[in-house]
Amino acid sequence: MKKLIAIVSSLFLVTSISAKAEMGMGISGAVHMLDGSGTETTRQSGEKNTGSHSEDIAVPELFIEAINDNGAAFGLSYIMTRDMGTRSRTDSESPGDTDSDDGTYTAKAEFDDVIKVYGDLPLPVDVPYIGGLPYVHIGVQHVTLSTLESLNGGTSYPNENLLGTTVGLGVKGDLPYGNNMYYKTEVTYTDFETYEGKSSAGNSVSADLDSTALRISIGYKF
Repeated sequence: MKKLIAIVSSLFLVTSISAKAEMGMGISGAVHMLDGSGTETTRQSGEKNTGSHSEDIAVPELFIEAINDNGAAFGLSYIMTRDMGTRSRTDSESPGDTDSDDGTYTAKAEFDDVIKVYGDLPLPVDVPYIGGLPYVHIGVQHVTLSTLESLNGGTSYPNENLLGTTVGLGVKGDLPYGNNMYYKTEVTYTDFETYEGKSSAGNSVSADLDSTALRISIGYKF
């Protein structure tokens, strides 16, 4: 939360320098299509288990931004928590095998305090069919990956802070009702850093994460 307050304070400072900039703030509804793939190496046998998982989730987002006269915007968005889903597997002991890797492994994780600093850069094209201003969306996300898995033996993997780069396309415009109300719709893709962790029992994991999102936003300019 301290990081969020610091970023918001910086945004207000930048906005105050530009007398022509407006402030906008609002809420977004987004559907995130999360994809993850990784490899786990078990503690004693050294066996490598690979897998992938996809999860579609809908989450609300808050945003605040500075808007220039040409439609360019610079701001940040915030999601408190974004669940990434759950997946389990059971390893069975072979006859005569005394390896203690046997048991049920449940993988579960969530993104906490998802903060994105972004820019909406207007495209120099006219799209009359849409009725709005097209733009390129570029951002950098900071997330805390919280691991909530249950490993055989009661161990778990450590949480880790990750960065992600976001690119996308969108359209924005004023709403015909309500003073100073506006909308944004966009599709974005985010590629996160690789997560690498090791449990206290010696298991290790490496995972690649990405997200495709469809977002609709309603904002108010002041």
